[in-house]
Amino acid sequence: MRNIFPKLDSHQKAIFQILITAILWGTTFVVVRIGVSGIGPLSLAGIRFFTAGLLLLPFLMVKRIPTEEIRSNILPLALIGIFSYAIGNGALNYALQFLPATLVSFLTSFITPIILIFSIIWLKEYPTLVQIGGLVITFFGVILYFYPQQIPFRANGFGILMLGLLGFALQTTIGRFLARSKKVHTITLTTIPLIIGGGILLIVSIYIEGFPVISLKTILIFGWLIFFNTIIGQLLYSSAIAEITAIQVNLVLNLSPFFTAIFAWFLLGERLGVKQIVAMGAVFIGTYLVQKKSGNSST
Repeated sequence: MRNIFPKLDSHQKAIFQILITAILWGTTFVVVRIGVSGIGPLSLAGIRFFTAGLLLLPFLMVKRIPTEEIRSNILPLALIGIFSYAIGNGALNYALQFLPATLVSFLTSFITPIILIFSIIWLKEYPTLVQIGGLVITFFGVILYFYPQQIPFRANGFGILMLGLLGFALQTTIGRFLARSKKVHTITLTTIPLIIGGGILLIVSIYIEGFPVISLKTILIFGWLIFFNTIIGQLLYSSAIAEITAIQVNLVLNLSPFFTAIFAWFLLGERLGVKQIVAMGAVFIGTYLVQKKSGNSST
């Protein structure tokens, strides 16, 4: 993944990779919301991730990844899989049965302060004043988007969604810790968590939801989610997180609601007003400021 953008430096490549990931993942909320109408949310997520991991497995042999690399890092790789796929995405899919796609996408913005705290405590990555300003502007955009609405604390699916956000925050923190050491190949960092987390989620889904009935529409949805949102998106994500801080990764991914809103507008009829568009603009500006490389402090 490092040679796709030869004219960019490593920081710029990472930002561009995460931006592409944000666009791809922006479609996830819409596609999953369509998909859960025909298949259980846990089954949808479990089949998606476990299948993607199996499809990537031969590339471990093609890249001649030593088994010692996997064995010595199996605990953090397993934790990434559990927090991201079994908990994070499992909860996300469940919540999308009850909450609008754009709302769920915007609520994921609240991962940011959790990751910031984890990054300072565990990763020793401290934001600059400009980056803090970017975070403030970003949250202004989030608040503006919801105002005067209140966050639906009592809505079905809200509590499980919050659990999922915590899972995503832990996954990003552990993933950054592992990736920045440069001792784990991108394909390893992507494949093993997918197999472990997706496998656990698949087993749970069969126990809770039974064996799913697969239709042609479901196959098409799986095709998009597996190849574009999971394999391509996760490979780009795993490569980028080795070069930029956890908080920078998360803030770029916060652009996903902008793309989700566009897709949801056309596919689900979820309309947006001028205020929501302005709010998204604020999120974009705040994200840009957080990506300022000068003065970034990290170890």
